[in-house]
Amino acid sequence: MKKKRLSKQQLLEKQKLDEKKFNRTILISFSILFLCSMSILVFYTYRCETRLAWRKMAWYGKVVPKNWICMNGDNLQIHESTKAVFDDKIYYFCSQQCFNHLAKHFRKVAIVADAVSGDSINKSDAIIGLKKRNKPELVYFRNKENFKEYYESKH
Repeated sequence: MKKKRLSKQQLLEKQKLDEKKFNRTILISFSILFLCSMSILVFYTYRCETRLAWRKMAWYGKVVPKNWICMNGDNLQIHESTKAVFDDKIYYFCSQQCFNHLAKHFRKVAIVADAVSGDSINKSDAIIGLKKRNKPELVYFRNKENFKEYYESKH
């Protein structure tokens, strides 16, 4: 069989059409690559804040791990806290200044009232939870029963 030969005009039109398809494909590919790159960069830049926001939602009603809090400011932290031993008890702080504040004002900082019973408890012995959903403020409890009672009364 003989192949059909294209005229010069038809050949030019076919080449233009092929170029348009190629350019469209390249444009779409680079747009997707650009959007993916920007998404990754934004997430990488704000990953700590994103994790903190997730923790503030997910840990509400659950026991907060002590290594993620600052016992001086009573807040959930972006990064893991530093463990410090003071008066044979383990405390967690976000900075050296917070630890120094505890050392100077021990009674004021280390002792807190139970959120349910109002009894005085040491923060190092307490069970810790979040006061409100999506907020970093902490609340301390003497035991699991008080912890459960607090969150049952909130729902």
